[in-house]
Parts: sequence; structure tokens; C-alpha cells
Amino acid sequence: MALASNSRERSQQAAIVSVATSFTAVSVILVALRCYTRTVLLRNMGKDDWAMVAAVFFTLIYLVELWIARENGMGLSGAKLSLTEMENMIKATVAIQFTYYFIVFSIKASILFLYLRFASHRTFERACKFTIWLMAVFTVICLVVVAVQCVPLKKLWDFVGTVEGKCTVNPTAFFYFTSSFNIVTDIWIIALPIPILLSIQRPRREKVGLLGVFLLGVISCIASIVRLHSIRVYTESKDPFYDGVPINLWSMIEVNVGIWCASIPALKALISRSQRERTRGTTGSAGYKYHSRDKSGTGRIPASMKNLTAAATQTDRSRGTQNTHVETYDMDAVVDQNGINKEVEYTVERSDAASSGPYDPRAGSSQENIVLPGGYSGHV
Repeated sequence: MALASNSRERSQQAAIVSVATSFTAVSVILVALRCYTRTVLLRNMGKDDWAMVAAVFFTLIYLVELWIARENGMGLSGAKLSLTEMENMIKATVAIQFTYYFIVFSIKASILFLYLRFASHRTFERACKFTIWLMAVFTVICLVVVAVQCVPLKKLWDFVGTVEGKCTVNPTAFFYFTSSFNIVTDIWIIALPIPILLSIQRPRREKVGLLGVFLLGVISCIASIVRLHSIRVYTESKDPFYDGVPINLWSMIEVNVGIWCASIPALKALISRSQRERTRGTTGSAGYKYHSRDKSGTGRIPASMKNLTAAATQTDRSRGTQNTHVETYDMDAVVDQNGINKEVEYTVERSDAASSGPYDPRAGSSQENIVLPGGYSGHV
């Protein structure tokens, strides 16, 4: 019986370390490719990318903390641990709690910042920003509660009763609340962009691919639900040192699948030459590719600009007169850095100068100035 118990405990330790290490390795590779794509190929590294770098950084810290916990007997029965090992285990557990909340916030912030890249509706944009602030406030509250769950905190690992203080936070209620909140926000963030994705003018296969990537988020959400069950097992266990493996195992699966879900869409330009060329033509994160009836090129056009009337001004130097008329330019192939087609019109100021004789549009010089709302302009 003792041999079987030892074998089960060792297999638990091996499982948590191998799964955590392999999943984290995949996350590091994906985020590294993402950064390469955004910095080298597209040159439009954004807030979503930096937030994901932070997420994978804290995930690596989480992995180190798991190794430390394993070395101090995580997964083994508390009866087999020394007092020092038990104290170190509790310290590692507290450190993991801090790290976990940083990871979750970074992943969700990255996804929401990605949404803001193609936010074409004010309501959608406001919803994303509100969710970011909500998650930020929630994360700060969680960190404060973890820090003051016992006053002083070292009272938490005082097994001999030598530290004066008290523990006032109910860990079961706190972990239940935070996990439930994370599950609700997971569902909210997954559902938030679906109406936009279904309405954009993209080939059906691309829409299916995008929705498939978001379904990975459902897997992460399922991992969160399973983690909720493991929290109940851990907080109600008579031997939390032994039962601490499942909660960390599912936490690692949850955060790493979340990183995958948020990073895979950013890799499209790495494997698709056409996507890379479309995005390169945007001249930066605020650039958009446009085409008029007889002109095409690249300009810095805000994504929010639409339904404008083009005012063209013609100047005939030989006559000394200036004629102004109104034209409409339909930008029917506007593509932003995320491959989102937009219908936009823009204003053109055009001047033509001829050296002598009657006005001839084929003579002299011609210049068109793109005039945009808010003072944006560019020349063609």
C-alpha cells in the first residue's frame, strides 16, 4: 500500500512539471514568433503584444515557482514533509497566487487591446475599454486580498504558533468568487467580437478560421471551470500539500491555452505572404491602404473616418481663376493592419498649373492633397 501511495504521489509530481513545462514552452515559442512578426515583418508592435510578453514572462515565473514547490514536496502527503518544507510550500503557494492574477490580467488585456485594433464601432470600443479597466480594478483587489489574508502574512505559514496575528480571509469563498468572476469575463470576452467578425467583409473560410481560433478560448474557459472544482478539493482537503497538484495543473492549462488563443491570430502575416504584403502597405499602425477612381497609394487614414465628400479645387494659372467643385471618392478597398475591410471616403484638394494657354488637365503640374478629419493629410 505504501509503495502504491508513493508511486501515485511521484506520478502527480511528474505530471504537473511535465505538463507545465511543455505548455509553457509552446507559449514562449508562439509569443516569440508573434513579436518577430510584429516587429520585423509588420513593424507595428502594439499594446496587445507587450501585454502578451508580460503574460508569458509571468508564466515563466509561475513555472519556476512550481519547480520550487515540487522540490519542497508538492504532491506528497503532509505527513512526509518536514516543517521547513511545509513552510516553503505555503510561501510558494502565496507567490503563485500573486503571479496567477498578473498572468490572467495580462492575457485578457492583450486580447482586448487586440480587439481595439479593429474596433470600428464606438459601442464596441467602449465595451473593450470598460472591460480592461474592470479587469485592472479586479486584479488590484485580488492582489490586496492575497497580501492581507493574514496579518502579518507570515502568520499563514506559522505551524508552531509563535507569530502574533490573525487570518481573516475565508480562502474558499475568495477563490470561489475570483474563479467565478474569471469564468464570466472569459465568456464575455469570447462573445464580445463575434458580431463584428460575422459582419466584416471577408471570405467565409477566413471567418471560419477566426471563429475557430476563438473556440480555443472556450477550451481555456472549460479549464477555468475544472480549476474551480479543483479549488473546492484543495480548500476542503485535510492534506492540501497532496491535493495542491490539480489546481496548479489546471491553472497552467488555463493560462497557456489563453496565451495560444490570443497569439495565433497575430501569426497570420507570418505564414501568409498576401496578408504580409497588405499589412506592409499600411505605413505603420495607423495606416490604411486606399484606392480612388484614378489614383491608388497609401496614406495615414483613421479607421473611424467614413462617409466623407471629396472637395476638389482646380486652379488655372493662365486664367488666374480658381474653380471649386465637389467629387465623391469611394475607397472600396481599405484594409487595415488586421486585414479588416472598411468602406471609407476622403477629401481631395487638387491644384493644376499650366504655363500658358487655356486650361488643359494634361499640361502643367498636378497635385492632390488628401485632407482628413482632425488635421490628417497626405499627398498623392
